[in-house]
This record gives sequence, structure tokens and C-alpha cells, in this order.
Amino acid sequence: MSEKKISKAIDFLVNKMGWESKMIALCPAVLFFNLENRIIPRCSTVQFLFSRELINKDVKLSTMLFPTEKRFLEKFVTKYEKQVPKLYDFYQGKIGIEEL
Repeated sequence: MSEKKISKAIDFLVNKMGWESKMIALCPAVLFFNLENRIIPRCSTVQFLFSRELINKDVKLSTMLFPTEKRFLEKFVTKYEKQVPKLYDFYQGKIGIEEL
């Protein structure tokens, strides 16, 4: 893993998502995941759910990033499709947060 990849992931998680760096230190394996394909879509979706108070803010990074795609979708997207009908499109990057 390159230093650049680690820095970009940490920058996104800490500066854009507001996670504490100690959360990353507790689960450094999250840095192995692809930033554009896994970390950004999943964390952005969970952050949106936090902002709407649909889930608690005590979700761990491992809970968001380790599950299979199917399990993540069940737990964080499909479960909330009635409250947020376009959440799946947001997760896939087809629409922005302003369109939700």
C-alpha cells in the first residue's frame, strides 16, 4: 500500500467525514479498501443517514466497510428505502446529496 493511498484515505475519513483518527487506528485494515469504490460511497451513505438521524453515530468503520456488498446494502440502504427513496442512487453516485 502506498503512502499516497493511505494519506488520501485518512484525509477523506478524518477531514471530510469527521471521523477521529483513533477510529482508524483501532481498525487500520480499512485503509486497504478502495477509496473511490468502497470507502467514499459507504461512508457518505452512512454519514447521510447520521444527518437524518436514521442511525446512531456510534457505528464503527469496520461495520461500514467490512461487510459484503449485499450485507451493506441490506443494513444501510434497502432498510431505509421507504424513508429515503433515492438512497440507492446516492450510494451509487448517480445523484448528489441535494437530490435526496
